[in-house]
Amino acid sequence: MTLKNGSFTYRSNTLLIFLVFINSLQLLAQAPAGIVIVPGSTEVSRLGKFEAAISFSGSYTNPYDYDDIDVQGIFISPAGKKDTVDGFFMQDYSLNTSSGAIAPTGQGIFKIRYAPRETGTWKYSISVTNPLGNAMSTPQTFECSESAAKGFIRKNATNYLGFDDGSQYIPVGQNQAWQQNNIYLDYKSWLQKLSDNKANTIRIWQAVWGFGIEWKNGTDGYLGLGKYKQSSAYYTDWLLDECRSKGIYIMFCLNHHGMVSSGVNPNWPESPYNSINGGPCANTWDFFINGTAKNLHKNRLRYTIARWGYSQSIMAWELFNEVDWTDNFTTYKDAVKDWHIEMANYIRSHDVYRHLVTTSYANPSYDGNTWNSNAIDFTQTHNYVGSPNVESVLASASDDYVNQYHKPTLNGEFGIDAGNISLSTIDPNGIYVHNSIWATAFSGAMGAGMSWWWDNYIDPQNLYRHYKPLSEFIASIPLLTGNYKKTQAITTGGGTSDLSLSPGVGFDVAGASSFTIDPTGAVSPSAAQLSNYLFGNTYNTQYRKPPSFTVTYPVAGQFKVLTGTGAGTSPRINIYLDGNSLLDQNATVSTTYTISVPAGQHTIKVDNLGIDWISISSYTFTNIGSALNSYVLRNSDSTASAGWIHNKKYNWQVVKNTGVPAPVNGATISIPHMTNGLYAIQFTDCSTGAILSTVNAAASGNTLVIALPTIDWDLAFTAVRGGVTPVDNVSIDGPVKIYPNPVTGGSLYLSYAISIPSQVRIDLFDMAGKKVANLYRGRQTAGAKVLQWNGKRMTPGTYIVQLVAGTIPAAQKVVF
Repeated sequence: MTLKNGSFTYRSNTLLIFLVFINSLQLLAQAPAGIVIVPGSTEVSRLGKFEAAISFSGSYTNPYDYDDIDVQGIFISPAGKKDTVDGFFMQDYSLNTSSGAIAPTGQGIFKIRYAPRETGTWKYSISVTNPLGNAMSTPQTFECSESAAKGFIRKNATNYLGFDDGSQYIPVGQNQAWQQNNIYLDYKSWLQKLSDNKANTIRIWQAVWGFGIEWKNGTDGYLGLGKYKQSSAYYTDWLLDECRSKGIYIMFCLNHHGMVSSGVNPNWPESPYNSINGGPCANTWDFFINGTAKNLHKNRLRYTIARWGYSQSIMAWELFNEVDWTDNFTTYKDAVKDWHIEMANYIRSHDVYRHLVTTSYANPSYDGNTWNSNAIDFTQTHNYVGSPNVESVLASASDDYVNQYHKPTLNGEFGIDAGNISLSTIDPNGIYVHNSIWATAFSGAMGAGMSWWWDNYIDPQNLYRHYKPLSEFIASIPLLTGNYKKTQAITTGGGTSDLSLSPGVGFDVAGASSFTIDPTGAVSPSAAQLSNYLFGNTYNTQYRKPPSFTVTYPVAGQFKVLTGTGAGTSPRINIYLDGNSLLDQNATVSTTYTISVPAGQHTIKVDNLGIDWISISSYTFTNIGSALNSYVLRNSDSTASAGWIHNKKYNWQVVKNTGVPAPVNGATISIPHMTNGLYAIQFTDCSTGAILSTVNAAASGNTLVIALPTIDWDLAFTAVRGGVTPVDNVSIDGPVKIYPNPVTGGSLYLSYAISIPSQVRIDLFDMAGKKVANLYRGRQTAGAKVLQWNGKRMTPGTYIVQLVAGTIPAAQKVVF
């Protein structure tokens, strides 16, 4: 065929070739037919993975495009319930378990995966559709046997999550968003360490350098829009199987902010959605608005659900990591909200297993309209602060979110904002991690906060040991069935202390500007509403909200402002007491600014009348409140409570700067709104999980008052109405004493007394909770006892000596 002067002229031989070409296209374009199903097995356990390979004749161009070729499985349960799930195209690989490398095996093929939820005989058929037609297979069957599977993770009427079988799921774990070197080798090691320490949750990202499956064509094996990287998908298959074998659940983050950002961790220049790479979006925000972009994203969601939705190891789909870091977010946040709701509803239309759906923001002020949507199952907070008591910020943020949005919440990321200083230098033993996970677990959140920096801090410092005592302790508390909620306990005694408030709001407007502090140190609203930045008078003035504190000092004290590690141009610190300016200075980073405050009630205001911002680490009020912080939960019928009590000076900053603080003695805790009566109180060491003691305490006037033992770092407790019923009424009379302590190469002496003849066992545990020696086992007469034990061969360190008389335990720390 030739073109001449704007009209067509034909030659007979060219026309013949053209007609043959058209006829060949018609022969190549075929409707589906001849479906062949090859199941992996015709027997599967309940909620196990049923998988079948699907082959057929029929044309398609892109096997990943559901508009081009749509494979579906229709499953009929023994009770007659129908589920329809999507199939997916995949390439299989062989795995070298020594190197972690994979190599493709065979040709790509379509598959169906399904998790049957009933025992008995299941029927299923396969449907294949392309634009030219549809084919349906003959019905097939498989058998489903019973299993001990707990089921998928669900919401309920409480602020906790549970499995289909009704048992509770309390997340304890960390971020593991991507590999350090090889996915298989890294995650094999990390997951084993988590499992050994009873952690049950990780968070991963579908990032281009990790588990991502869609990115710019030609980039490290990626094929472009609507085509999915099979090596990443294979590693994800392996990860889900590995997590299931170890009882670990995944918050599966589908998008991260850098993918749609040209400013914060920017990946937009390489994004396949970017028009400069042939995508449909001229601007980053078009990702949330453009119809073609949304349909392409839905196709990826559909593939993700088809391939991995069967897995109970997926705790939740997380639509975005810190979506407020995307470009021009404040301008387009309504569009971002609408996108979230649309995508969450799309997931629900294809995910027959109804996995939970969430998302995340960097700043706590975003976005109430998204969090309030029924499409989002639970909220998240992310907090990075430089304050010594990081845990108080995290716990306050969780409490705020529970009260504001009335749904479960989780701190999905936390860490110390330490500037350029290595965490291994400032906190090598993970004090801030330990404090943060215990505080958040008892803050009213659905689980413990999830630390960041897994690859260059948690793992190199081997800090996994902090998870085990918390996991074991919290597993013993019926948080779900008891519908436990936060209660405002008060600790008194133990000496005076300082109240340090750690801000929780990022580079944004503070949640509040006026705060009230009573003589016990109670703060309203929570310190999490304070901004991490004090904004100046010239730049960023839209964020200005200088804080004011109405505070009652029981005795004269001081007020201190500790600046953080960052500052803008020429900031100042201005402090006013009862309206009078007492301090006006140029502000510098990592500096403390102090004024004196008389006893009584006062108003303290802090401002920055300089040009631009300075970061704030903490606001401190001396001689106010208790030496202890408490985080306490109470069950719905007010007959049980549980909590974590912390010597608040035992934090990463104090230990780094001045060493281990003095223990707190003679304190009590008062828990309001408890049913009157006798309670059994059990104290647990949070570093080892060892039971320290079990005592009785009484509630009267609907307040349970508990005398606390000496607290070096922290302890956990449970209080259950009914009181202790000792075997044979045995008691350990008085404290257990160890001398000398420290033991410096000779014998250890242990003195104690028991009330009646009893069976006695004395064991020595290391700080990881592992028993390293038995010091005594046998029956003893009543009265005072002294035990001598040779400690010459002990490895230097701190240990726990636990004495059990009958069933009554007592414990003390000893240093060799």
